[in-house]
Amino acid sequence: MSAVGRVAALIPAVAGRMPGAVARVPGLASRVPGSGALADVVGGARQGPWRVLVVEDSMRPALEEGDWLLVDPTVRDWPRRGTIVVFREPGTDLLAIKRVAAGPGDVVRTRDGPIRLDPTQAWLLGDDRAISRDSREYGPVRSDRLVARAWFRYGPAGRTGRLSGS
Repeated sequence: MSAVGRVAALIPAVAGRMPGAVARVPGLASRVPGSGALADVVGGARQGPWRVLVVEDSMRPALEEGDWLLVDPTVRDWPRRGTIVVFREPGTDLLAIKRVAAGPGDVVRTRDGPIRLDPTQAWLLGDDRAISRDSREYGPVRSDRLVARAWFRYGPAGRTGRLSGS
């Protein structure tokens, strides 16, 4: 079974209000069983930071189910290779979380031969390749699908700190 690597909520990180559980916020999509769906940004706002709860393990060991992250929704272009991003998954429009493996202009080797990414594309992969559903399945992801850059884990206790590649 492949994991998409989604998170449960994408909500404003209001000072002093970082919950230990998924918040129920009007207008946010609820989790779809088995998918770990991310909630949508309220009103499409691009102000940050926002917080997310990881609910699937396709990004292990870097991210694990139950990790709370702060993300920056003000990014417009693909961040550098190695950065963890939240994006709208092609074909489903659900929000997912993966690592940028290749960026605009890079050449990616696939089963079907090399692909040169255009200036608006990135190749996104989960860290746990055995279970991750990622660009190997749905191909390059356009920059208009980019939602946020993950940069800091604030929970659970003992796993806090800046994310690698951020």
